[in-house]
Amino acid sequence: MAAMPASVEQSPADEMSDALAEVRQLIVDLRDAAQDGRELARRYSEILQNVVDEYCVEFEQRAQSALSKLESIR
Repeated sequence: MAAMPASVEQSPADEMSDALAEVRQLIVDLRDAAQDGRELARRYSEILQNVVDEYCVEFEQRAQSALSKLESIR
């Protein structure tokens, strides 16, 4: 759409139509950003869960090994 010369004024109806179009586009953009944010949060949540699980398993094995050594000393 070509820009209107500064001397041509928009009617109130045109201004309202433009404002509504801007608001609708803002809503679409916000929905897209929210969806992107949710997807990113899910991805990072999965990564964090995997890291925590890996460390828990590792430390559990180490603790079990240390406990076995302590029990064998008795």
